[in-house]
Amino acid sequence: MLKTIRVATYNVALFGTEPGETTGRLHAQNDPQIHDLLAILTHANPDIVLINELDFDEAESAARAFAQRLSGALPAHAAFRARAFTSNTGVPSGYDLTGSGSLDSPDNAQGYGAFPGQYGFALLSRFPVTDVRSFGRFLWRDMPGARLPDAHPGSGQGDYFSPEAQAVLRLSSKNHVDAVVEVPGLGALHLLLSHPTPPVFDGPERRNARRNADEIRLWADYLDGADYLVDDDGRTGGLPPDAAFVILGDLNADPVRGDSLEGAVQQILHHARVQDPRPMGAGGQNTAAFHGGMRVDYVLPANTLSVVDSRVCWFARRDPLAVLNRASDHYLVWIDLKVAA
Repeated sequence: MLKTIRVATYNVALFGTEPGETTGRLHAQNDPQIHDLLAILTHANPDIVLINELDFDEAESAARAFAQRLSGALPAHAAFRARAFTSNTGVPSGYDLTGSGSLDSPDNAQGYGAFPGQYGFALLSRFPVTDVRSFGRFLWRDMPGARLPDAHPGSGQGDYFSPEAQAVLRLSSKNHVDAVVEVPGLGALHLLLSHPTPPVFDGPERRNARRNADEIRLWADYLDGADYLVDDDGRTGGLPPDAAFVILGDLNADPVRGDSLEGAVQQILHHARVQDPRPMGAGGQNTAAFHGGMRVDYVLPANTLSVVDSRVCWFARRDPLAVLNRASDHYLVWIDLKVAA
């Protein structure tokens, strides 16, 4: 019987410039980045891992190919199931959201992307997914107190986007997914998956920083059981108060540094239902190398779960595995959870 399970998140920066490119790379056997990514994953050996920045396609071919490559590097009993999720990236909004004069530019899509599904995410799990709720089509304006940007910053009008654009603009830049896995000795575990937009590449209206903060807030409200939430199948409400969960993903928000709005990630870091294991690696708690090191990737379990260990797979310079740090500009983060023997 299992005594612990390892739950991880990893932004692999494995995205293409056109549809199908990433799948093609995964089917090839000589791609150095994929070699390094697989080496890190086999070293970490998670039971569940969210893969950020893996292109989505309707056939889930990139996710399946990734799971197949990873499973092939592990013992037969450790095979992964793959589940990819639709992404708002590259999906046309039909509006010039940025004032660029073009409807077709990547930053005028529902989420930044050159084609539908670019920068998507997938879940790899050794346990079956038994239920899924997604909030990818939830409109930003439908969040009470939404931080919609102002045409004249500071006015508080939330009128940067036209009423017509607000009627179609989704909150989630990729998706927000509650994927339930059935874990022996633990039961139903809700995996709360997302990858909010970076809080940069905008203007004085700070549209991306505001969206990032509200994307993070969605999970805080979900934990509070907010009744305004309506998922893509029409189900309302949030997470039951007794449900076990782990929040996973590249949230693009550091607690103290960077360009996210003040308090953005604290909405969940300091939530009454959440514990922060504060995993460490060679860069301390930092999970990404850019801007001198930042903590932006998180694995945050319910405070009802028992954390045995945690780590950021950022290897010290003299570590034989340090060469693998080049695989991505982010580092894999994992926690070990105790399960009933």
